[in-house]
Amino acid sequence: MRKILVLVLLGLVSMMALAACSGGGSTAAGPGDVARGKGLYNQKTLGPKSTEGCVSCHVYDESGGKAEKAPYTKGTGTRAASRVPGMSAEAYVRESIVKPDAYVVEGFNKGDMYQFWEKDLTPQQMNDLIAYILSEK
Repeated sequence: MRKILVLVLLGLVSMMALAACSGGGSTAAGPGDVARGKGLYNQKTLGPKSTEGCVSCHVYDESGGKAEKAPYTKGTGTRAASRVPGMSAEAYVRESIVKPDAYVVEGFNKGDMYQFWEKDLTPQQMNDLIAYILSEK
């Protein structure tokens, strides 16, 4: 009986040590990088399906024309902070990318934005993109 108890305890300790060593690793996303995010934002296509990128619909500001398909990029970081009461700017921008129909800005339509960025972008790319968007004050 004592031998079995020792073996069980050794097994538990081994499993805990393995779990501690395998957590996080290279799959964890780091903080967002504004420069990388800007690069992603300005690509004509994104993701493994070569889906139309952000700039296909978002115009930077009035000098680029009317915002017909999506809100202007300039000022998004500022507007995001007060767009949905009780939601932080970062949470709002993330939700706008991951679940674009959760809140649709007045004057634009549900279903217009691509719905699968969370599947198509890596967690790091998502963080980079959000960092760039939030930097646009």
